[in-house]
Amino acid sequence: MAPAAAADTADTADGTTDALQERYRNGFFLAPMVRVGTLPLRLLCLEYGADLVWTSEVVDKSITGCERVVDSATGVVSFVRDGRCAFTTHPDEKQRVIFQLGSARPEMALEAARVVEGDVSGIDLNCGCPKKFSVHGGMGAALLSDPDRLCSILDVLVKNISVPISCKIRVLEDDEKTLALVRRIAATGISALTVHCRTRSMRPREKALWDRLGCIVRELAPLPVILNGDVFEFDDVRRGRECTGATSAMAARGAAANPSIFRPEGPVPAVEAVVAYAKTAMRVGNHVQNTKYTLMQMYPDTKSAKFEALRSAKSYADICAVLELAEPPAITAAAAAAAAAGPAKRSAAASTCPGVDTPTCSSTTPDGIAHPQKRIRS
Repeated sequence: MAPAAAADTADTADGTTDALQERYRNGFFLAPMVRVGTLPLRLLCLEYGADLVWTSEVVDKSITGCERVVDSATGVVSFVRDGRCAFTTHPDEKQRVIFQLGSARPEMALEAARVVEGDVSGIDLNCGCPKKFSVHGGMGAALLSDPDRLCSILDVLVKNISVPISCKIRVLEDDEKTLALVRRIAATGISALTVHCRTRSMRPREKALWDRLGCIVRELAPLPVILNGDVFEFDDVRRGRECTGATSAMAARGAAANPSIFRPEGPVPAVEAVVAYAKTAMRVGNHVQNTKYTLMQMYPDTKSAKFEALRSAKSYADICAVLELAEPPAITAAAAAAAAAGPAKRSAAASTCPGVDTPTCSSTTPDGIAHPQKRIRS
């Protein structure tokens, strides 16, 4: 994306904070997504031109107390506790990855943020997800109905965490209520605000309410405001910014279908992106079930024999056979063992394999197994 005018930000010794806040202002980003937003998709989106990438939501209690482990073979950094991997990252994304945190308590949010702040470029509080696993216990979109709690979490993070803090919300029932909320949010000192232009009750198939964003952008200027909702291709960023005044935009389903939508020159063929994703996933030792699930979101022809073969794949060797890859790229022995492990063995394997990235939403996939027969709808 073209550079924007420099923002007024606090001085830092190395300029990292200034640079990150500048990227909030004029970019095309990968949105947080359950199950698919794991390390290989983030790395591939960055390779294709994404300016920043958001992680899947990680709940505070799942990351608190984790041990930081580095896989010397792959460089993958994992946060592991009790044999379970809560989050994985890699130095290649450190300057451009935003860790999305699920929390309903300031003290828990702070404890969790301190675990990962040295390995990420920003921390984003999830205040928009309406799914049961997120709103349980007052997290996600539940915070929209409790602005005191929401702002207390942001206030603690802004004051105590060294990387920029942002949050992601949905629009409320009307502009007046939405503006009242975002004024309070902005007053905490956050570095950016993402607005999903749908209400909590709206479904993904319903058209995003881009017309609701302009008043928020004007009210909060010069705070960076990021558009989310119905951004499926590169040109949607231009249209969205022209329509709403937003400083940036982020894509979810469009990027899950083809991560190369971030290329200004246009996306590569979907099958090419599928192969690139598989290679990236194997390179970092991603969990084979999570890889399979993501590939099934990306594969363009769901009625083809190859798609059915992919559905039946149980190992990376099977995936390579379906995609006609000569042989899997090298994977560490521990990663290969964990990737192939059955449900009963997976936790133990993960403890020896920090390169395995399992779905971070443990409340929906407690055994780390995704559900490959389903395609993303949100």
